Amino acid sequence: MTSNSQNLLIAVITRVLSADARIESAWLSGSLGKGAGDAFSDVDVTVVVPDGPFDEALAAYCADLSAIAPVVFSQVVHGRVVNCVTSDWQRFDLTFVKPREFAAMPLGGVKALFNRGTALRPPAPDAPYKPSAQRILQLANEFIRMLGLCPGAMGREEYILSQEGSGIMQRLTIDLMLERNGLSQIARGGHLHLNRLLTPEQRRQLEALPPFAATRESALASLQALAAIFLPLAKELAAETGATWPSAFEEATRRHLARALDLKI
Repeated sequence: MTSNSQNLLIAVITRVLSADARIESAWLSGSLGKGAGDAFSDVDVTVVVPDGPFDEALAAYCADLSAIAPVVFSQVVHGRVVNCVTSDWQRFDLTFVKPREFAAMPLGGVKALFNRGTALRPPAPDAPYKPSAQRILQLANEFIRMLGLCPGAMGREEYILSQEGSGIMQRLTIDLMLERNGLSQIARGGHLHLNRLLTPEQRRQLEALPPFAATRESALASLQALAAIFLPLAKELAAETGATWPSAFEEATRRHLARALDLKI
């Protein structure tokens, strides 16, 4: 459900863009367009502009957004997305595309704010997402590699750096859980929500991870706790996807940790 402030911002964006004759249509997209957003979601708008005035319109909105709101921060991402923060910390993105690009985009749910001729697309049914062997092995190999770097960090007493490494390994664990849940990158949406994508048991596992302090003891406890979650799930998914598990890499890393740190995982 959108908030009053989001509704007001959407109304202003619609009024400004619809008054611009260069723009063919504008669509509420992202989580709000799908009906899955909340009061903390940013306002994503896909702006369709024909080839002729495209560069001019894009340059104009990159340069000046004052007609929409007092913007205190803006940046252009991928040359097409104008990413903005207003003075009252509302967030909105304007993504500029050409009509043929709009027709090919995997937008999921969108809601027309106005439309002066963009062809409507019938909604395509979402094919069930299945994790690939390649993706599971990518996550598994990176996690095992991160495990193997731990003796170096401990030997140098780089405990602050180990906090960063623990965060990367936790992110790999979360990504693996989302693969298990059958969620594609598009289905996962933005980075500012996670709870609704995880199962209650997955949340329990992650919430039970030991707090990470910049000490040797904390680093090793975090390593063991994450490995206890990640490795069994990764092996399960590897078997399901037909991936050849990197047994030699895993065993070499286990021996490395046992020899250097007297650590069993």
